[in-house]
Amino acid sequence: MKNQTIIFSRSVYIKEAISIAGIKEGEGPLKSEFDIILTDDKCGEDTWEAAQSKLQEEIVLELIRKANVSKKDIECIFAGDLLNQCAGTHYGLRDIEIPFLGLYGACSTMAESLLMGSVFIDGGYCKNVIATTSSHFCSAERQFR
Repeated sequence: MKNQTIIFSRSVYIKEAISIAGIKEGEGPLKSEFDIILTDDKCGEDTWEAAQSKLQEEIVLELIRKANVSKKDIECIFAGDLLNQCAGTHYGLRDIEIPFLGLYGACSTMAESLLMGSVFIDGGYCKNVIATTSSHFCSAERQFR
């Protein structure tokens, strides 16, 4: 690191990306840019928090499918949300059985996930990682309004 800029010595790139949007976003001008648009804000769950967990699980599994890799090819998931102690992320990813590092940076959580994943790849600790962040308007967003 020189002058607070990280210079990677390895090729670090984004192989694939995916996004889930809510009903309102799916009605907007960017609707064609989303991979999945929800039709049910609760995703069939009883609580908003459970819905956010389900979204974390679904996005990771769909990303693995879209990238045409297997779960064993992914060494780590860098993930976070805005719920207390990353609860939505933990419950959403626990059955996937890929190690994850829970991150919290409020609005910067996705950037933090990408940065940490990139550093692990550049450092030779991982070859393939997933960086993900979730924010459900009726769970995480409620805590900060």
